[in-house]
Amino acid sequence: MRYKQIRPIFSLEYLRVFLKAIDEKGYNPKEIRNAIYSERVRFEKEKFKAIGKGHRIKTEKFGQSLVKSCYELSMEIGLMRRTNDNVVLSEEATEFLSYDITYPKTKSMLLSKLLKTYIPFNEVLFCIRNQEKGEFLLPLGKEVSVFRSSADKYQLKVEKIQFHVVRDLLTQLEILNWREKKDGGRMQKVYLIANVLRLSELLSGLEDSISQASRLTAIESLPINRFLREVTEEGKFPLQGKASAEILKQAENKGYIAIELEEPEDFLLVKTFSIGANAFEGVLWKEYLKISDYKSNYPVYYSELRDNVCEQLRISDKTFDNFIKRMMNKPDEFTVKLHPGGGPMPPRRGLSSMLKALPAKTGSDEYITFIKATK
Repeated sequence: MRYKQIRPIFSLEYLRVFLKAIDEKGYNPKEIRNAIYSERVRFEKEKFKAIGKGHRIKTEKFGQSLVKSCYELSMEIGLMRRTNDNVVLSEEATEFLSYDITYPKTKSMLLSKLLKTYIPFNEVLFCIRNQEKGEFLLPLGKEVSVFRSSADKYQLKVEKIQFHVVRDLLTQLEILNWREKKDGGRMQKVYLIANVLRLSELLSGLEDSISQASRLTAIESLPINRFLREVTEEGKFPLQGKASAEILKQAENKGYIAIELEEPEDFLLVKTFSIGANAFEGVLWKEYLKISDYKSNYPVYYSELRDNVCEQLRISDKTFDNFIKRMMNKPDEFTVKLHPGGGPMPPRRGLSSMLKALPAKTGSDEYITFIKATK
């Protein structure tokens, strides 16, 4: 069954906490609520460490609606089921508890279930995929009518709250990324950081290359061309004449996940973009100089630098953080030398924005609020 609305769960970590509580102590609403409360308190402590302020949460009130949303979503996507008076977790739920969200098998499972269950996921993913630049620029304010007006320009048929849920979950799955923008008001630039295409589009593109009569638009051709470069290794292993099963296997060997679609014998092929160390270092230095007004060894906000670099390279925040840690831990491998610094970071309005802005940590568990770079 497909649903028109997804439950308002903005973090997959809450879903993990919910399922873990059931796995350890059975379905006990009070125990689950306490576990979710503890997770939120943990975040508030991290937020206080980062910006010097947080919120006090009332135990008796917090988590009731979130527990209900986690329960309903888990039932709808098949992570658990009711058996008589018991709640039983599926094997996929147990695997979800054992691996990181971006672990390929877990990522494929979650993305598949969310796409097959909730219409807004399909609407957001395929709508942004069909944009010329693979991005949206939408308002971040509370006004629903303003959001609706901006969304209409992209033919995006999703309500504001539903869009933000999908945006946040696809960001955690490293399919989308986003940042705040000042463009006549608080705006959000949301952009694709993964190659997304249907197997049927690929097969059609391969037929076109033989007949030399293209039936695809320029936008549709972009993900196909990227796929062919990656999977065929610039034409070394051509796909013409191969069966669908062979193409899928070759794609999975190159890091793509394949999700079976409702259409007969069609699949969705998805792969998060990757970047080499040299390309990352070059863009990092370029964006650092822009922010620092071309001053070397000048402190800039980590979150601002990350936003700029991720937008330019179309990568996830996690990818950026991992490269920064590598550059600090193995400085001899890089020309650019990084010097992290602590201190309070600028506050952000809204929980999603605050979560998005939290920087990486040093080995001593301190947030990298500022960073200097030299060359």
